Amino acid sequence: MSELTLFDNMPEEYKKLLAQLKPDTNATGHSQSGGGNRLSIRGGVFRKVVNGQEVGELEQRSIKTVLVKTAPISRMYFAGQYVAGQTSPPKCWSADTSSGRPARDVLASNRQSETCFDCKQNIKGSGAGEGRACRYSQRVALLLADAGGNIKSGQTYQLSLPATSVFGDSKQKMGLQTYARQLDGQAAPLAAVLTEIRFDTESSTPKLCFKPLRMLTQEELEIALEKQQDAETEKLIAISVKPKEDSTPVAAPQLPELKDKVKSATPKVVEAAVEEEEEEVEEPTIKVSKKKPESPADIDLVSLLDEFDD
Repeated sequence: MSELTLFDNMPEEYKKLLAQLKPDTNATGHSQSGGGNRLSIRGGVFRKVVNGQEVGELEQRSIKTVLVKTAPISRMYFAGQYVAGQTSPPKCWSADTSSGRPARDVLASNRQSETCFDCKQNIKGSGAGEGRACRYSQRVALLLADAGGNIKSGQTYQLSLPATSVFGDSKQKMGLQTYARQLDGQAAPLAAVLTEIRFDTESSTPKLCFKPLRMLTQEELEIALEKQQDAETEKLIAISVKPKEDSTPVAAPQLPELKDKVKSATPKVVEAAVEEEEEEVEEPTIKVSKKKPESPADIDLVSLLDEFDD
């Protein structure tokens, strides 16, 4: 990790912690070779979900968080229409769009194409209206700030972002990719910043925007680092789908006991469904940036934060 000249005025202990944070290249669009807690944005409301069950809603339209870790951008194709309250595994998916290929766990009979780039499900109109049947999404693992806007050690949540929350170039209503690149240009790790995530009230479907609030304190940075290195955090952003194999059913009168055993052995599917219909977004071009970092003289976090003030 290159020297973070942006933080020269920070104590040495802070800079040592900062240097241990891994740069989140998934969030900036570069490529990298659940059953836990998550946040849902169904209906334009932040909802806490634990082990698949909704346990409460957050009243506010925005939340203050630390984005601890992100997964690569993924694609998912679900056969049939979304039905509220029901979850089902995707039929075909790619866990990393930079590869352009279906995930290895996708059954050969379910693969829609050899690559995502020439897939019939990745064409406008293949889904509802003018939308695509195969959709982009990206998972993040985050910590929620308390009522005072401070980060305390606590539960890490998974948040699955639809395409409209991943992409978007408006500086006042940035999607995750644009937001992360803005921070990356200032040599500021995503996990070192307190981030506001707010619903775009002008969007007809749930859409989130990202905005930096402040750098973390040293105590908060220690918490973020601990969570980033936690194996449970990696599980939150991993896409784990176990589709059931197609097979010829066994007649119940002949082997009733075997039928019961087969039913109980059906693998649990980690929910990965897009929760609601979303607006169509333009096909993004995901590239690895080769732009050199700005010189120390050009780096000014205060100015960066001021750009996002209302």
